[in-house]
Amino acid sequence: MSEPTSEFARRIGSRVAEPGPGGSTAMWSVSHPIALHIATFFAVGPLVTGLMLGQVGKALGGLGAIAALQAAAWLIRKGRLAEREYAARTITRAPPPRKLAGTALVGLAAFSLSALGAGQPVILGLVAAALMGFAAYLTYGLDPRADKGLDAKLADRAGLKTEAVLAALEEARAKVRTIEAQARGLHSRELKDRLARITRSAEAVLAQIEKDPGDLRRARRFLVTYLDGTRDVVSGYRAQQQDLADTPLADNFRHVLETVERVFEEQREILKRNESLDLEVQIEVLKTQLEREGVH
Repeated sequence: MSEPTSEFARRIGSRVAEPGPGGSTAMWSVSHPIALHIATFFAVGPLVTGLMLGQVGKALGGLGAIAALQAAAWLIRKGRLAEREYAARTITRAPPPRKLAGTALVGLAAFSLSALGAGQPVILGLVAAALMGFAAYLTYGLDPRADKGLDAKLADRAGLKTEAVLAALEEARAKVRTIEAQARGLHSRELKDRLARITRSAEAVLAQIEKDPGDLRRARRFLVTYLDGTRDVVSGYRAQQQDLADTPLADNFRHVLETVERVFEEQREILKRNESLDLEVQIEVLKTQLEREGVH
């Protein structure tokens, strides 16, 4: 489900630069599966010994265990972040089974280290794999399986289907992530901070829509206009920021972001009060701002 490029996106994007390819951003957290990184050190010994003594099986066993444990740590960390996001959402799809895949890799690492690195019989390697996989399961759990759908009463009242709401929210969040990725390439700390506030406000609006999907019909045009426009102008400015620094167009870019930030905050408060989004008025506010700044 996609919308045509907004008037805001066409007008401001054409003056700054053509929109570049979208990016993606990952959530970062300190909640790494540290135990798996520590366990990796136990595989270094067989790898080094195997290399020094020319024991190919031992070296391969150590190397395989290191690779499997690092991949497992990455997958489980991603799975935990996805689980956290899943828990915070009212309406969302179940995340991919990353923690399950990580648990399987922990078992594979144990088998590789036991059967190849230590030269144990295959049956003992399988026992080690089962025990370590089960330990990983007890430690990290499994991924959520069920999608979170619309409440039946809310769906009837809003006249919407879960898939339609999910698609609209995912589309909007993809644009927010692109804006975040583009913002990281800006040199100005002020502009980065302002875009961070804009994306937080956009996420708050989306969270409110999750709680009351009836707001989606009123919010969709607003979100498309502002998110598309912000994404495109940030992309264009980022591509030419060295040439545009300390020019009138750089000031215009800053003023437009000020308008976007203010309007997002206003619409967030309107939704919190269960009032109708002032779509036409606010879109006209933005157009007037573009005219005044000469960005058209």
